[in-house]
Amino acid sequence: MSNKTAQQPTKPSRKHKLEWLALKGVIHYIRRGSLASTPKKIGRLTPLLQKILRSERLWADRNLQLIYGHALSETEREVLVRLIFENVLLSHLEGMQIDGFQFEDHGVNHLKEAIQLGRGVIACSIHLGSWEPGLKHFAQLAAPSPTAIVYRHANNPLSEAEFIKIRASYGVEWIRRDQPRQIIKAIQEKKLLGLMTDMNTRVDGVTAPFLGVPAQSPAGPARLALRFGAPILPLVSIRQAPGQAKFIIFPALEPQKKAKPSLEDVVALTTKINDTFTETIHQHAEQYNWLHARWRTREEGTLWKTDTPIELMQCARPDPLAPYPEIAQRVLEQIEQRLK
Repeated sequence: MSNKTAQQPTKPSRKHKLEWLALKGVIHYIRRGSLASTPKKIGRLTPLLQKILRSERLWADRNLQLIYGHALSETEREVLVRLIFENVLLSHLEGMQIDGFQFEDHGVNHLKEAIQLGRGVIACSIHLGSWEPGLKHFAQLAAPSPTAIVYRHANNPLSEAEFIKIRASYGVEWIRRDQPRQIIKAIQEKKLLGLMTDMNTRVDGVTAPFLGVPAQSPAGPARLALRFGAPILPLVSIRQAPGQAKFIIFPALEPQKKAKPSLEDVVALTTKINDTFTETIHQHAEQYNWLHARWRTREEGTLWKTDTPIELMQCARPDPLAPYPEIAQRVLEQIEQRLK
């Protein structure tokens, strides 16, 4: 792995060392068994994790209310949040046991066609399902074309070093998201650039709807694609069972190359990227990372909080609340099983 750009964020503090020891303990606990046994272990860890990550738990509940309204009862949201915690933790831990992970591939031809254009490729994904193993699998499918993945570094330098060590086997170049020159260089060198596009962006973002609600979205993927004419390749990795996932590559979005793309151009393409994932998120709501404060930053610069009235938040939605899709009935069935 080429990781020459990954710098340590800060000097380790006493708190960093304690967090790192806890992380090492969890890693050791999980790695002692197989992928098949991991979900049970996660089930034991989840109650404690929800207490530690109280803010994330509150955001998950608030986000579900924002998107689904009264379609989910308070009790249903509570159990669904637990499933979401388990999924997020499982995705990270799957990255530590990635050998032997099995994928059912769909749309690989879209990847091959995008590579053949010879303009580099911008692969956009979201925090859904088994996204961590999906990063390595994407690089394997793209080989021998080189792959670079943009990531958010951990605030704890000891944890950062541990994650870098774990990800060393992925065979990709890791670029921190605060290193724009390295990101641009990767596209200039016609590499495949992987980015997560469902992050709340407080600086240099653009306003584009995400699941029907205006959200501050990363502008980088659209700007790079427009500037260099690189196709955008949306993809997801949906968990089917422990150690198994369906890897879906959607048809490429091919923007018209523009030396100086306008704000309208960037917003329009960002909206297309966001819309690509809408149906998949609804179909697999229990596998999406609702813990993230996705809609927190508002266009006017204000910030929503976990105690912001839901009625005020829903006023930001230009369209009526999205009905809970029939296909998501299986999610409610899982919830009912948990409540028995």
